[in-house]
Amino acid sequence: MSSLTGSRQTPVRSNRQVRGYLGRAATRVWPAADGNGVPRASIVLMPGRGEEVALFEGIAVRLAVDGYDVTFLASGERADVALAEARRPGAPFVLLGSDTGALRALDLAGSPALRPDALVLLGLPLLHRPFAGEALAELPPRALPDLPTLLIHGRQDDVSPHHLARIITRTVRTATLESVPGGHRILAGPGARLVAALTVLFVESLLQGDGTAPAGGSRIGHPAARPAVARWAADVPRQIGVTAWGR
Repeated sequence: MSSLTGSRQTPVRSNRQVRGYLGRAATRVWPAADGNGVPRASIVLMPGRGEEVALFEGIAVRLAVDGYDVTFLASGERADVALAEARRPGAPFVLLGSDTGALRALDLAGSPALRPDALVLLGLPLLHRPFAGEALAELPPRALPDLPTLLIHGRQDDVSPHHLARIITRTVRTATLESVPGGHRILAGPGARLVAALTVLFVESLLQGDGTAPAGGSRIGHPAARPAVARWAADVPRQIGVTAWGR
């Protein structure tokens, strides 16, 4: 079986988009658009119930254009091997999970061997309600790990209601809650472009080491009182919102 690292290629640009490449089985990779040196961050996308790689194409392209290595990790793929290969020395390592993929990211965050630097959780399930014909196989989380964490929830989400997301965000002072238009499947709704922009803002705040929330977020505690966020060697962050994803 070919390794993820061995499958990296210089991305082909067409219509200002970055092409994805197949690496391991059930894994897809979008290398950072510049293709040179250390990426600004490495982000692993984890799908939820009824979600396929095509749903993540838009956000993956946007993040790759902004200088991040992006890996899609399907539900059946072995996390230990794939995540080890997705890490990039000198770059923050971020897990981005949607629905039950967010639960998977939380579970992996508790592993000393796989612990990421930060989490982005889309529609974190907080009620035992079926979605896409599948019931929740585990209990919803009662608390978040002490990691920089961005939660993004749809305003019309009835699987993960916004008021419950607000409550769980208060369980750790390194968590930030953002809301976007749409229901539980955020990446298929009108808030999909906002998810990409909020993720870029969040990761860039990690690179700057200030621990602050994206503009408009529900900050939990004063930034000065938060645990220090590790600093990475990074140049001046790129301007947000100037890439032409989806045009």
